[in-house]
Amino acid sequence: MKYILFALLLVNSLNAQNWEKIEGIFNPTGLEMKHFTAPYFVDYDNDGDMDINLCYLSSRSKFYKNVSSGAIPFYEEDTAYLAQIPILDPLNYYSYAVFADLDSNGTLDLVTGGFRGFTCFFNKGTISEPAWEKVDSIFTEVNTLIGSDPKPELGDLDGDGDLDLLAGIGESLLGGPPAGTTRGFRNVGSRKVPIFAYHTPFVSGISDAGLNSYPALVDINNDGDLDLFLGRDLATILYYKNDGTPQSPLWNGVGNFPQVEGSHYWKNPDMTDIDGDGDYDLVYGTDDGNLLFYQNNGTVTTPTFLYNPLFFPVVKVSGHSTTSLADVDGDGDMDMLTGTSLGQIRLIQNNGTRTTPSFALTAGNYGNLSTSSYSVPKFADFDKDGDLDVITGATDGKVYLYLKDGSTFTSANWFPSVDVGWSSIPAPVDIDGDGDMDLLVGAETAANVVFMENTGNNTFVQNMNLVSGVSFGSYNRPSFGDADNDGDYDLLIGSLWGDLKYYENTGTPTAPVWTNNNALVEGIEMDQNSSPYLADIDGDTRPDLIIGDSDGNFHYFKNLFAPVGVQDVNLVPSTFAISNVYPNPFNPMTKVEISFAQPGDYKLRITSVTGELIGEKILSVTESGRVDYNIDFSEFAVPSGI
Repeated sequence: MKYILFALLLVNSLNAQNWEKIEGIFNPTGLEMKHFTAPYFVDYDNDGDMDINLCYLSSRSKFYKNVSSGAIPFYEEDTAYLAQIPILDPLNYYSYAVFADLDSNGTLDLVTGGFRGFTCFFNKGTISEPAWEKVDSIFTEVNTLIGSDPKPELGDLDGDGDLDLLAGIGESLLGGPPAGTTRGFRNVGSRKVPIFAYHTPFVSGISDAGLNSYPALVDINNDGDLDLFLGRDLATILYYKNDGTPQSPLWNGVGNFPQVEGSHYWKNPDMTDIDGDGDYDLVYGTDDGNLLFYQNNGTVTTPTFLYNPLFFPVVKVSGHSTTSLADVDGDGDMDMLTGTSLGQIRLIQNNGTRTTPSFALTAGNYGNLSTSSYSVPKFADFDKDGDLDVITGATDGKVYLYLKDGSTFTSANWFPSVDVGWSSIPAPVDIDGDGDMDLLVGAETAANVVFMENTGNNTFVQNMNLVSGVSFGSYNRPSFGDADNDGDYDLLIGSLWGDLKYYENTGTPTAPVWTNNNALVEGIEMDQNSSPYLADIDGDTRPDLIIGDSDGNFHYFKNLFAPVGVQDVNLVPSTFAISNVYPNPFNPMTKVEISFAQPGDYKLRITSVTGELIGEKILSVTESGRVDYNIDFSEFAVPSGI
């Protein structure tokens, strides 16, 4: 008798009709990192670990709950906690946020910083059912003195038991104090009714930080008073040691401490105990959105910081990621090619398996290829020699083809007549089933889109009839793939605004007929520049959806609707394997994909992550193959969350 032992991992997912968004494939911690990320850590549910609010420069912030049970944190978005904020104040877009109990009622309140200055929201409800009440009076005087791009920070700077306020000044569009300076405000009210008054002694000795000031208060040396870390729009973080008293700060500029990397020109810090060892660690957001973690390996009185890449990893590029997938290294799984706003062509290698991907961004440009800017590379075998060539678009509206020969690429001028004017997006496809590669080129305007039919011997002739009936829209980003697994190519179109269009091929593999079916992708939207691609990355023969965006991220949507390809159903597995678990999270039922190399009786044992036996079943397998096994956890009488 054989034994099966496995663990079910939670991933953050949501349903968009026929697709399931799964977090953790490209963002192992579950966090979405966008340009100019401003993190703030807070234990909002009092469970002993640090949750996180991420603010971004150009989109609504996201609040994440820490759901990890191990040393490395994993987060799930809590869409309910701050859901009332836009309803109460729909025009108050903010780039920064801090949490603290300003009215001393036992719940955390919210202070945001943005175009309207500071805004306060009192939580008059509970942790589980917050009731946010906007209070305009608290920052009436403050907002006349801080411009339109300030960052708030709260702390007791005079030792009287209530929270005072620092305002980091940014580049105010409508005028204001000098950018990079920091202003102080004393709470002259009470712990329950704060009133903030301008108080220059709180910031005496703090210099101009540059174009922006991002203050973070913390007692980093455990001497009873608050010290100051000052992020800024430069490659370093400033540190001010408080040599005064808890009642009267005296800032002593220590300089660029801690020593951090210098590749990011924008740094927004927060100090918190991420690893649970009792001292403060440093996490800061960056210009391209990455969160960088510097672990405090010293003590509570003598901190020493060292970068730890195991925390907050993410597979992304600096901006304008694109998608194209193929098995580059011949190991049986899908690797990915991406472009960037800087014109780079980067390879993201799959170090996992056909059913369990594990992606990692490789160093340098793939094949030493690049363009001037806004590259959009795609894999395709144009010369039919069995390897993957690369074709890319660029800002100049032309397309560039590189034929692969062994390990080198050679430029080939096969499309001299193609110039769509601006922002070319190539989509290679054998649309007429004649065995050679045709090419659709997206463009800034729908009128400039061209379809180049390969009429033989790599002679390309424009033929718009092959995409007749398709409304491309402006700033279109087309891609072909068999979304419904019916043997012909369908057409997905991303856009500058982040939405998707879907045209189903209701014709044949040799004579396409395009029928709009946007309902299939309803609810799937990115913030900007959605760049879609269809590829099976989990080995279930259904084409999944991978989307790049303007922030350089990648988003994975599992295909739940397309029928399994007939040609793959009867493949006999060579080894025993447990693959997908879906849906995940689940309550109480889930489905596990299991591959059996040989028939027999199998004992399936389900344990908790601590090894406690939850239940077991006998599976009688009559023939080799892959099956979906349904598990109903209500049979085992265990509470949710185990």
